[in-house]
Amino acid sequence: MDVLSANRDAWNEEVERRNFWTRIVDEETITQAYSGNPKIWVTPSTIVPLEWIKPLKGEKVLNACGGGGQQTPILASFGASVTVLDNAERQLDQDRAALEKYGLEATLVKGDVSNLPFPDDSFSHIVNPCSLNFVEDISVCYKEFRRVLRKGGTLIMGIANPVLYIFDEKKQEKKLKVKYTLPYSDLTSLSRKEIEKMIRNADTIEFSHTLDTIIGGLISSGFIIDGFFSDYSGSEPTDSFIRDAYLAIKATLISK
Repeated sequence: MDVLSANRDAWNEEVERRNFWTRIVDEETITQAYSGNPKIWVTPSTIVPLEWIKPLKGEKVLNACGGGGQQTPILASFGASVTVLDNAERQLDQDRAALEKYGLEATLVKGDVSNLPFPDDSFSHIVNPCSLNFVEDISVCYKEFRRVLRKGGTLIMGIANPVLYIFDEKKQEKKLKVKYTLPYSDLTSLSRKEIEKMIRNADTIEFSHTLDTIIGGLISSGFIIDGFFSDYSGSEPTDSFIRDAYLAIKATLISK
């Protein structure tokens, strides 16, 4: 199955559905970024600490899988030289519309986070809002992050806690019912009929990743983790039971 194409189509449709990650930021958010207080997020509910973002001012930053009119215009108005890469054309269109609306500049690139179309050592920093759960093998992404990031540069990323994927999504709005084993994969955890329905509905294809893969994979790729917080999902009943629904990580590349 072509997961990349399926998720491209799904995220193009999410723009029409007004998904949270596709909504262009308001003018007040841009004004705050101009004044030195950029408020970006890589998980659904919590703003990234300012001390994580301050080093990005004036630097070359890759916003990886970050289209949608959010992180790109905020970072650009803060003074970063931003390149955004996204697989979904409509998400890039949202960034383009935001940049035009606020008179900002950034480089927009359509591409795959597993095969970044940039030379080695191209960026000082990478921002990766929650997206790696749409990739089957995140170790490939980590290798690409390491390749295009300069030594000493930082990666700021968000990712779902694997525990979210044990529940029956159909019943999740009413109650949490354990249904799946981990690691979860739409391709192997669901029936063929369920997958076909997902494609017809333009739903995203998703994968959980073990904590060993998420955290251990970063460390073995040459990063040291020097910042962390957990976040709510922003939906019930999940947040009544799971405080650590999403994980935000700041990691510094210490070896190439």
